[in-house]
Amino acid sequence: MTTTARKPLIPALTGVRFLAALSVALYHLSENVAATLAISPKHFYENAGDPVELFFILSGFILTYTHPEVNGAQCPAIRQFYFSRFAKIYPIYLLGWIVFAPLIYSNLMALHGHGAGTYARLAFYGLVSLTLLQAWTTTTANAWNTPGWSLSAEAVFYAAFPFLFTYLRNRRVAVLSGLIAGCWVISVVPTLTLSFLPPALQNEHWPKELVNFIPALRIGEFIAGICLARLFLRNAKEKTLVFDLGALGALAVSAAVIVVSNHLHAKVLLFPAFMLLLYCLACAKGPLSALLGSKPMVLLGEASFAFYILHVPLFRYARMVFPDVATSPLQFAAFLIGLTAISIICFLSIEKPLCAYLRKAYRTSRSPSARGQPEHAH
Repeated sequence: MTTTARKPLIPALTGVRFLAALSVALYHLSENVAATLAISPKHFYENAGDPVELFFILSGFILTYTHPEVNGAQCPAIRQFYFSRFAKIYPIYLLGWIVFAPLIYSNLMALHGHGAGTYARLAFYGLVSLTLLQAWTTTTANAWNTPGWSLSAEAVFYAAFPFLFTYLRNRRVAVLSGLIAGCWVISVVPTLTLSFLPPALQNEHWPKELVNFIPALRIGEFIAGICLARLFLRNAKEKTLVFDLGALGALAVSAAVIVVSNHLHAKVLLFPAFMLLLYCLACAKGPLSALLGSKPMVLLGEASFAFYILHVPLFRYARMVFPDVATSPLQFAAFLIGLTAISIICFLSIEKPLCAYLRKAYRTSRSPSARGQPEHAH
């Protein structure tokens, strides 16, 4: 296998991840604080979780941009890619699982008491979450650490990526553009379908959870990111201020849609807004891209995965110690600052070194000398 050097990351695309993670955290945690401040949220709490869609699109984009070694879907490259993804996401994911474990245990004990059934549920939910299978059913998607469902979906996307990458690598611009349009439709149709359900079903949680969580219904967003990266790599031009202004407009539109649009309209509008935002940031040179690509924002973006995974369990622990954190603006702001600091520490002391160690160990184990083969063997 010929090894091709990876392209360096685009700093602004790393920085924007923190804004998406912050939106999701506010969606999960801030409703009581907003009520305390008498802030009218409009449709914020219907839509502020939708930046997970931005994560999925960005994931497809970044993987396509930075992983030329999966060209041709060669088996060694595929294995290396899979392990690289595992090394990147699983240490922090496992940390979140461990941090949440006492909470799920206490919840199950409060609901079902001590007994075999409680421990069976705990073992089942724990195993499903550990193996990243929880998003496939509505009863397990949120059964452990709530944000973990998106990693369950990402695991499917990662499994499919080498084959999607190979299939899409040499497609024409018209084909890639058509696929993006198709993915847009696919992302909207499930939510549109909900509005045609009988009223009794519309009031049930499981149809919405089915649409939001099932990986098969979300993979179009990931595919769109791959197509967008192929278009970017094929048509990349000199970075200009025009794209920076385009990114600023797309970011402003995204924020406005999240606040003022109903959920169906948000699903229709956020997909193209996110696509435009990412493409423009990749091509931008100006104040916004400089801000998002600055060292502090890049660090926040790198720590955003830990921020995303830990925000729900740490908030629950914070409420045990500081009961007013859910309603006091100052305490809530202090929590977000503390969460950010903890996330940075986790990134620097756990995610980054463990990822590097695991990837190095894998490369060493796969080297010809480690397998007792001559250096020239293939």
